[in-house]
Amino acid sequence: MASKTTNSDQTGEQQSASSEAQFPDLTVRAEGTADRLRRVNEPGKADCLETVEVELAVEYDIDSYDEWRNLVDPDYAIHGRTVEKGTIIDDLLDRLEGHYRRQSSSRYEAPDWNLTVTGSATAWRRLLMEFSQMRGSDSDRAHKGTLRLKRLLAADLVDTGAALATLELINQYDLDRATDTFIAEVTDSTDGE
Repeated sequence: MASKTTNSDQTGEQQSASSEAQFPDLTVRAEGTADRLRRVNEPGKADCLETVEVELAVEYDIDSYDEWRNLVDPDYAIHGRTVEKGTIIDDLLDRLEGHYRRQSSSRYEAPDWNLTVTGSATAWRRLLMEFSQMRGSDSDRAHKGTLRLKRLLAADLVDTGAALATLELINQYDLDRATDTFIAEVTDSTDGE
């Protein structure tokens, strides 16, 4: 079973043009195994819930900075994990019609799920430089942004577009930051092409 949901499709309305800048095109994608609970109502029997194992593919467009913050807190707790993968997937499953739950009970991990936020290098740069609520000069924001993207890359949450955006910011603002991790991500993604 496959399922897809996008928040822009749910309203059926076109968004009106406003003075606010449009949020960068970022999409969260998750694939994995879940349990679907459904009510069984056979004649002459009491109502009961049946659990069915399903394979799901969920795709969700992120439309605002608040949605991004709900997905991954960009401020990151000093002591703790950068990404709680299990929590993110649970939130995505809650958005679907029907009742789904992960088979793993771990709040932090979901080893049987693939989870990625995808976007172009331009979208990632815009997220960091225009939408992230960081203080300081452009150089300071770029420095903080590259650190955040490095953490998300290490958590295996972001795609090659984020690595490219980081390399561009390091180059543009002449940041004193190692680039090996980002170059390796870009190289790995282009080796298959």
